[in-house]
Amino acid sequence: MKEILFPDSRAVEAIRAVSPTSRTLPLYLHDGFDLDKFSDYMITRTDFIVQDHHSYFVFSPTDKTETGTQHTSDVHGAIADSLRRVSGKQRRNLVIDEWSCALTPESLENDKDTTQVRNEFCEEQIKVYSNATAGWGFWCEL
Repeated sequence: MKEILFPDSRAVEAIRAVSPTSRTLPLYLHDGFDLDKFSDYMITRTDFIVQDHHSYFVFSPTDKTETGTQHTSDVHGAIADSLRRVSGKQRRNLVIDEWSCALTPESLENDKDTTQVRNEFCEEQIKVYSNATAGWGFWCEL
């Protein structure tokens, strides 16, 4: 198989060459919110490299148009499917190292019980991120 390179391959190799210990040091590559960005690269690696993905639902104009319930459904469906697909290709070397329970006011404005909606949204993320990836790190709540 042809090795797939990306601009930081030399940095990874330089770190690995420093010492015997550095050859086994876990290296985390943040994908810039693009889950597929390093997928092909990651499957070529046999060393301890982990893709670091961040997951938020408040920054895009589309995020504001979806209700909290729709976001929960997205996490349960399409998001979970994407994470399982990528994680499976990479020997599960994928973590969600930043996520939150934040939803925009626009996403919550049509929900009667915003506390319940936010709780369900948070619980679904915990379930999906725990089951589809190697782990997660909670960031914040608005």
